[in-house]
Amino acid sequence: MGLHLMYIAAAFPAIIIALSLHEFGHAAMATKMGDPTPRAQGRLTVNPIAHLDPMGTIFIIITLLMGFGIGWGKPVQTNPAYYRDYKTGRILVAIAGPAMNLCQAMLAVAIGYILFRANAQIGDFGHLFLSAFIIINVVLMVFNLLPLPPLDGGHVLEMMLPWDKRASFRQFGQYGMLILLGLMIIGVLWVIINFFLSATFLLISLALGHDYVSWLFSSYM
Repeated sequence: MGLHLMYIAAAFPAIIIALSLHEFGHAAMATKMGDPTPRAQGRLTVNPIAHLDPMGTIFIIITLLMGFGIGWGKPVQTNPAYYRDYKTGRILVAIAGPAMNLCQAMLAVAIGYILFRANAQIGDFGHLFLSAFIIINVVLMVFNLLPLPPLDGGHVLEMMLPWDKRASFRQFGQYGMLILLGLMIIGVLWVIINFFLSATFLLISLALGHDYVSWLFSSYM
């Protein structure tokens, strides 16, 4: 199997798992805050089938064939009116998804380090899956924390604003996707993402050693 096809085979399940647990994070936190909606709609599960968006999944496959991988899951529907504390609930539910991505990335780093120290032979597929899984989760976390609606960071920023400013911010939100598209086209979004990816692997290198980072990416060499 060629490296590109092997990367697709490794990255596809990595993206599906990362997206599914991201959405599960939102559903679990909303449920904890008192909202019965996610459970009633079958979203309080780690089963990827409950969280996959058909068009988002097709887009993942198409973009993986093009050499990268972008897609989206089915957003979790919530009703903040059920939250025990409206402002706190909105903030916690919003950051629960990115926090789940952070936890996944940290778990993958830890598992990879154990395998590295044990000198385990996991093959090219194992290296590709681990490295892709870390990268995908960091990208999802950073992207979703951008302070633009309808992203999670936009919801957090809205709740941090004075009450009388929130309506204006929600109106501004109708242009959020256009702004994101513009940031992608002019390259600013990729600069932001690459900065955090570089910082992530620099921290991993400083904490666990450069040899471990080289081991993670050994299949690309």
